[in-house]
Amino acid sequence: MRREVGEEESGEGITAKSLAWPSHNQSEAGGGDWLLFRSPVMGQAAFEIQKQPVPEKAVGEKVACPPFHPGIFLRGEMYCNLRKKIIGGLLALVLSAGSDRLFAEDITVSYASLGAAYMDHVVAIEKGYPSEEGLNIKILRSGGGSATQTLLSGQIHFSSSAGSALSAALRGGPVKIIYTNQSRPTYKLLSNKPEIKTLQDLIGKKIAVNTFGDTGHLSTLLLLKKYRLDPKSFLFIAVRSEARFPAFLSGSVDAAPLSPRDITQIGSIRANTLADISKEIQLVWNGVAVSNKLLADNPALVERFLRALAKGREFARRYKEPTIAMVSKHTPLPPDALLVDYDTALSSMTDEGSVADEVLKEEILTRAELIKTANVPDPSRFYDYSIIKKIYTELKKSWKPKL
Repeated sequence: MRREVGEEESGEGITAKSLAWPSHNQSEAGGGDWLLFRSPVMGQAAFEIQKQPVPEKAVGEKVACPPFHPGIFLRGEMYCNLRKKIIGGLLALVLSAGSDRLFAEDITVSYASLGAAYMDHVVAIEKGYPSEEGLNIKILRSGGGSATQTLLSGQIHFSSSAGSALSAALRGGPVKIIYTNQSRPTYKLLSNKPEIKTLQDLIGKKIAVNTFGDTGHLSTLLLLKKYRLDPKSFLFIAVRSEARFPAFLSGSVDAAPLSPRDITQIGSIRANTLADISKEIQLVWNGVAVSNKLLADNPALVERFLRALAKGREFARRYKEPTIAMVSKHTPLPPDALLVDYDTALSSMTDEGSVADEVLKEEILTRAELIKTANVPDPSRFYDYSIIKKIYTELKKSWKPKL
């Protein structure tokens, strides 16, 4: 017959949970009992007691663990002292297999990619920081627009597409930005037309962006407004990423905001740098958004997740080579491209996961103009950096990243 050992094990014996198991499960060698052990990690394992069968008891009663005898084995494991030897040994095995993951709470996070721009997340996962917080991150690969819809529907806990979430919030979506990892978009506004050397020279000309409202478009608008140039005086053209760079090279457009990787492909072609956007403006480029409901109902969960991310980003900022090695597991980019992307991401990081109120105000105003929102709400409705600020205050006092 069988006995189950699980949570009801206590005292000096075990609680007999069921004695109605078929007799054909008994040992052919001597009719000994079977001990059934269920583990969330190992599944179900049955060990046959070759000697001293356990007396039959009613459900809920205790059956004493047989005393030590060198001839008692459980398929090669000594049966003596059931509590200390078997349960203790199996518990140790479970712990060595990773009890953090065994009892961790699953959360789902969306990512447009897992490249260097998201190295705070990648390093956190690889270093096990979420596990330390009792969390297990389930990765959802999704672009910003679809990720935001999934966040609004409550199907995921967090979205790393903070910019898209902010646009949704401006349209009335109940989401907030709670963490900003990168705020300086690393574009340079370039022109390959010899006669165009300044922003003023670009008035009335064509500027190619990937899509209307994307980071390249938004950052260029903020740049023009900073220098008191009316964005309506420029002609923005949406050209998909695979065609935008060729359009720039061919001269069919007059200027384009280009990434560092794009710029490395220019080679010997002469281009005029009209502005280094990373040194001119800030915006919510990369971060985390959460639904208002989750933030209100479970701020402790939000704090645990953000603490893991903060640790990941601080490790990534200090240890370049280990970070690149971790990121390389999640992206097919060659090492030289990863080096460029790492340096790019590092240069655009915020100091401590948030940006100033005046930056937020200007970005919200510009986004509102893009989506033609009549009334621009108070920026505080869309951001809550209180948790990440608390985390950084605590980490600076008591924690440092280690290899």
